[in-house]
Amino acid sequence: MCKTVKERLIAFIEFKGLSKNKFEMMCGLSKRYVSNISKSIQPEICKKISLVFPDLNTGWLMTGDGKMLKAAEPTAQESNGVYVPQEFVRMFNNMTEMAKIQEGNIAKLTAMVDRLTGGEGSVKKDHAG
Repeated sequence: MCKTVKERLIAFIEFKGLSKNKFEMMCGLSKRYVSNISKSIQPEICKKISLVFPDLNTGWLMTGDGKMLKAAEPTAQESNGVYVPQEFVRMFNNMTEMAKIQEGNIAKLTAMVDRLTGGEGSVKKDHAG
């Protein structure tokens, strides 16, 4: 039985047949993040993981209660008379959420570059014609 968040996360990674490095890369985590977990993980990290692995029961990950995987969900959802596989709906929602996170990261990095370069780090448009 896995007693810590780190042990449960490693058990999930092994269940998925991934290396820690591949898992970290897929979730946008720093190298050796999993190995460096001491007590728990931040809620935003848990959210990143759940976006990439929606089948992971995050309640189990954080507390050890319940099962590793979420219960099976319906296989399709009707949209305008067309049945769309639930997995596609979930993937679309996850990708939309990840895009929002990446937009925020890009804005932060752009602001950092602007601060470091005095606002001259942005690409200048060539007005030659």
